Order: sequence, then C-alpha cells, then structure tokens
Amino acid sequence: MKCNKSKPINDHLLRSWIRCRRKAWLDIYGDKQKKLWTAHSTLQLNHQIDCFHNLSQKSYGIGIQACEEGKNIAYGVRIKYPLIKNRIIKANLPILRKTSGESIWGNYAYQPILARQGKKITREHKLTLAMTSLLVNNLQKFQVQKGLILHKENKVLKVEKIKLSDNINTDLIGSLLNLEKDIESRNPPPITSNRKKCTICSWRKDCDAVAIKEGRLSEVSGIGEKRELLLNKIGINNIEELAKIKHYKLKEKLEVFGTQHGDISKQIILQSQSRSTNRAIKLNPEIELNNLKKAKGLYIYDIESDPDIKHDFLHGFIRLPKNIKNEISLEQTKYSPLLNLEKNTESFLWKRITKKLSINPDYPIIHYGETEPISLLKLGLRQGANPHEIEELKKRFIDIHLLIREYWCLPVRNYGLKSIAEWIGFEWKQSNADGARALLWWRQWKKSRKINKMYSRNLNSIFEYNRDDCIATLMIAKWLIDH
Repeated sequence: MKCNKSKPINDHLLRSWIRCRRKAWLDIYGDKQKKLWTAHSTLQLNHQIDCFHNLSQKSYGIGIQACEEGKNIAYGVRIKYPLIKNRIIKANLPILRKTSGESIWGNYAYQPILARQGKKITREHKLTLAMTSLLVNNLQKFQVQKGLILHKENKVLKVEKIKLSDNINTDLIGSLLNLEKDIESRNPPPITSNRKKCTICSWRKDCDAVAIKEGRLSEVSGIGEKRELLLNKIGINNIEELAKIKHYKLKEKLEVFGTQHGDISKQIILQSQSRSTNRAIKLNPEIELNNLKKAKGLYIYDIESDPDIKHDFLHGFIRLPKNIKNEISLEQTKYSPLLNLEKNTESFLWKRITKKLSINPDYPIIHYGETEPISLLKLGLRQGANPHEIEELKKRFIDIHLLIREYWCLPVRNYGLKSIAEWIGFEWKQSNADGARALLWWRQWKKSRKINKMYSRNLNSIFEYNRDDCIATLMIAKWLIDH
C-alpha cells in the first residue's frame, strides 16, 4: 500500500482517528466499495443543522468575508494552516459566532461551535473544538479562551462553554502527530479491541472479516478492550489459544487481576470453543421452556424509539394464534403497527394496546431484551393502570434474549437480535437496515408528512423493518423450542 505523505489532515479525519485509528487509515486508503452507508452520520448532520438553526441570528454571512464584515454568525469558513511541522491541517467550519476580543478585523473575535449528540461531552468533542479553535486563532490573530458545544435535549437547545486549556491543546498536538504516523504507514493499525464502536462504523464488514480471519479475542462475547489486554498479559492472544486452556488454569491466572475476571473464565472459554468450531453449545441440557411450549398462542412485541426525546413512536405486535411447536407460515402472520405520533397522545395508545392484548389474555408476550417490558409497564403506570393490572401484564412477558443467554453458548460476537437471528438463518428484507435507519426514516416522515409526500414511503419502510424485528424474535424463540 502506497502511503500518502502530502494529504492534509482535516477535522473529519481527526474525529475518525479518535474513534478508531484503523478507521482513519481506511478513510484514506480503504476500498470505497467495501464502505457501508450508515444512518448515524445523517442523523448527526441533521442534529447539527437543527442546533445551528436555533442559534442563528439576523446578522450572518458566508466565509471569511462574514468575519471581515463583523457579522454575528459566519457560516462555512474554510481554513488551513500547518499546526504541526510539514503537515497542513484543514477545517471546514460550519459556523463561528462573534464574541468580544481584538482580532485583525476590529474589536471583536470569533469562537468555534460544535453540535454534539450523546449524553456527555467526549474527548472527540474537546479535541475537535480545540483544533478548530487553534485554526481560528491563527486566522484572526487573537486567542479565544472558550468554545461552544450545542446539544438539543427534549427539543430544548443547550449551550455549553468549554475552556480551551493548555492540557487540551497539548493532547490535540500529540494526537495530530500520532495520526500523522498512522496515515504515513503502509499498513493499517490493528483492529480496535472495543468492538462496540464498530456497530455504527461504515468499515465494520471489512474489519469483521479481518478479525475473524485473525481469530481476534475481541470476537468473543464477554471480552472487551480491558479483558483482552489481561489475556494478552498471561500469554493468550487469539481464540484458538483461549479455547484450549483449562478452566481452572485460566481462573487462577485471571484472579490475579480481580475475582470478577476469574469468575467469567468458564464462560469465555466456552464462548471461544463455540466460536472456533462454529457450533452451538447447550449450557443446560434440562431445558424445558414450558411457558413457551404449552402456550396456545403468542404475542410478539417490538418497539422503535427516538432516544433524544425519549419517545417510543412505534409499538409493533404480531399475534400468533397457534402453538409455537407447529409449523409457522410467515405470510399468514398478522402484523399490527401502533403509532404514537406525539408523546401527549399516550392515553389513546395505551387503550389500543390493552384492547389488543386482552383479545387473548392467556397468550405470553415475547420480546428481545429489556426495553419493551420496561417501556410498556411505564406507559401503563403513567396512564393510571392499577397495581394488579401491571402485575398481571408483567407476568406475561418472556425475554427471549435472557433465555438464549441462559441456555446456549452460540458462535457470535454479541447476543443482539440481529446477530442471533442472522446466525440461525433469518434475513431482514431491507438490506443494511437498523434502528438508526428506522429513526432517520421516522424523523424524515414526521417532518415532511404535512408538507409533501417525498418521504411517505418511509413510514412503510419503518413498518417493514419493525415487522422483521418481530419475526426475528419469533424465529429465535422457535429455534429455542426446536433445539
């Protein structure tokens, strides 16, 4: 691989590198045909535009000319400068805000602004803000001490001031120098041990293939970044080595670092054995599952949510009017999507859900993960359901995720719905669809439904995706019964 020593470093590349060193390298040299589109980047951009729109003032302009004219807001300012030796640093700043100071343009200056998603300010936010600040300070010949980070929570814009300290700037320069070393290398950096980050990365399939080929310990459920380092310290560097070690020996070695690591030794050995042989290992041979086997029928339940405003906008149900041991015809399963357009319409939603579930009060409600029962029980409490009603509803829930974890060790990296369903052979009708994409469809549809029909098809896409989630849950339950 020919390295590119002349390519400028920009704010996008820095953000990629902070998230994952390998991602930054692949952004330059990776095969673009292997790069996946993800909804997260579009959601982030939409969030940024929404935040900036709320901050906008009447006096604004475009580019450096806006700064020269002393506008309150300057959009789209492009800057480049060699912050580190022999390497140009570029940034396309979406927005700057006028503040007090003494710049080359007059008795005012500009401070950088970022918009963030997530619950807290991260190192990525601080270093990106620091880089744009150093570039702006060099342009205006005045040092601004603080930058702004915008965040919308429950539709309210919050503005946080971040002090641009010497420590942050030192961390930034060190990061830029390390980033420069990585992108000058002919070989990509190793795959990150923290594979949770990979779920929203556009290079995840490329890295998954490499990780499986190399037998990386990060492919084993229960092994994160810290635990992989501990295993490396005791001489275990891949799945094959972990699968061969005796449980008592691993427990003894790991307990040096804490009893919690020793306690999980048996689990990760079994998981590595399942992964290396690509076969399922039954943990409990006495598995009965009578509550599933004896049920005359089932409800399958899955929700879609907007986490930024804590709004469950879709409650999807499938009613299976037969015993799960019988042959299931997916074409004949009836799917019922119950939309909750606004948070203040929950009363009507609760009535619809309880009416649906009361048709067959003896049917269990199966779901995957803890989100669905927590959401529905809280909804009931908000609508004044009595304690007996809540308790009876709680008894009907069966968490298929918990049953899988309790009775089986499967050759998967994680036990999420998609991983397990795909392993047993289920395929979603829409390729590359996930919860983030469903959220994007929802926001697009909600914004446009009163204006035009451009995104009207998105509502059907959400329904189809949610129906597939319900069917995937059903298929995993069916697999449990059959095995």
